[in-house]
Amino acid sequence: MPGGKGILIIIEGIDGAGKSTQARMLYDDLQRRGIDTVLSREPTDSKYGRKIRELAEKGRETAVPEEEYRLFMKDRRIHVDTLIQPAIENGKVVILDRYYFSTIAYQGALGLDPVKIRSDNEAFCPKPDLVLLIDIPVTAGIDRIRKYRRETPNLFEKESYLDKVARCLAALDDEFIVRIDGSGSLGDVHDRIRAYVEPLIRPLVKQGG
Repeated sequence: MPGGKGILIIIEGIDGAGKSTQARMLYDDLQRRGIDTVLSREPTDSKYGRKIRELAEKGRETAVPEEEYRLFMKDRRIHVDTLIQPAIENGKVVILDRYYFSTIAYQGALGLDPVKIRSDNEAFCPKPDLVLLIDIPVTAGIDRIRKYRRETPNLFEKESYLDKVARCLAALDDEFIVRIDGSGSLGDVHDRIRAYVEPLIRPLVKQGG
């Protein structure tokens, strides 16, 4: 779709749900099929995104939620202006590992107003065509973090906090959100994701011959 509207696909879920892996698998799949695709993540590598990760890894418990939220907003504005919006306007498929729905859930779980978070973000963020919300139990997410990343879960990933995050995600009911069963093999989850992505990208496959 050169010069036309692209497609914005978001992959969401709690920590340990497999978002990054599935985003990469989907990106690789679309690239193999000749579809011009961009893969990105939030937080980004901007100075604000790096600060967010630093807080998460080294002492986030000392952060003020409102200040952390401001960092997310600054990081996302840069992301939208420099990557997301230009790619969409150039007809590309954009796959994001997290978007403002994570902010609604994670900062909402810290006590910030989810309605205000949504309003603030939707004032400048492109609306997604599809949000794939990978569902897994919180205990499974934490087990995966320990087993596959060989990490001790940080504050973002502690069970009581992730329970609140999961409830916030469960409350999202936008028409473009679909819930994906995160159980089974990576291939199983990828197949479930592809079933929802395929109708969106079918016109691009036809254009590409």
